[in-house]
Amino acid sequence: MPMDASIDLVRRPAPAGDAAAYDSIETPGAPARAHLATAIHDLAIAAAALAAAQQPVVRLGRVIAEAARCEAELAARRAADQDRLGAWLLGGGAPRPAPDPATIAAERRCAELAGDVIAARAALPAAEAAFRQCAERVRDAQRRRDEAVCDAAVDAARHRTAAYRAALTRALEEEAVLHGLRDELAARANRPDAMPGAANAAARIGDLIAATKRGAGVRHNPHAGRRLLDALLSDADASL
Repeated sequence: MPMDASIDLVRRPAPAGDAAAYDSIETPGAPARAHLATAIHDLAIAAAALAAAQQPVVRLGRVIAEAARCEAELAARRAADQDRLGAWLLGGGAPRPAPDPATIAAERRCAELAGDVIAARAALPAAEAAFRQCAERVRDAQRRRDEAVCDAAVDAARHRTAAYRAALTRALEEEAVLHGLRDELAARANRPDAMPGAANAAARIGDLIAATKRGAGVRHNPHAGRRLLDALLSDADASL
C-alpha cells in the first residue's frame, strides 16, 4: 500500500436477496397493520355475539336448575312429613300431624315452575346450538387475529431493523477505521524501510479489535418481544 494512500469506506453492493430485504425495510407495513385492526374488530364483534348468545343458555339453565332444586326440596320435605305421620301412626295419641307449611309452599313453587321448566328444556337445545356456533366463530376470529399478530410482528421487526442496520453500519465503520490502521501498520512492517515496532503494533490492534467484539456481547431481550405480542392482541399500532 502506498504511504499516501487514503482509506475510504465504500458500501459493497448487496446481493440480490439482501437488496430485496433492504428495500422491504422501507416498505410501509400498512397492509399488515390494517389486516390486524380488522381482525381485532372482527374478534370483538364475535366475542360480543358469543356473550349475547350465552345469556339465553344461562337463563334457561337457571330455570331448569331452580326447578331441580325445588323438586329436591319438595321430596325432602315430603319425606319428613311421611316420617312424622309414621311416628304418629305408631304412637297415636296426638292429633294427626298436618303437612308442614314449608311442604305446601314447595309444592306451590314447583307447580309454578312446572310449565317454565318444560318450556326451558324445549328451548335449551336451540340456544346451546346457537352458542356453539358463536363459539366457533370466536375461535375462527381468534385464529385470524393471531395470524395477523404474527404478520404485524414481522412489520414491527422490519421497522426496528432499519435502526438496527444504521447502528450496525456505524459499528462497522468504526471497525473499518481500526482495521485500516492495523493493515497500514502491517504494510509498513513489510517494506524495505520497515517501521520499527509496526508488526507488533498491528498485532496488538488486531487483539484490541477481537477483545472489543468479545466484550460487546449482549444477551437476547425477550421482554420487548413479549410486550409487543401482548400489545398487538388489542392494539394494531403497537411497536417494538
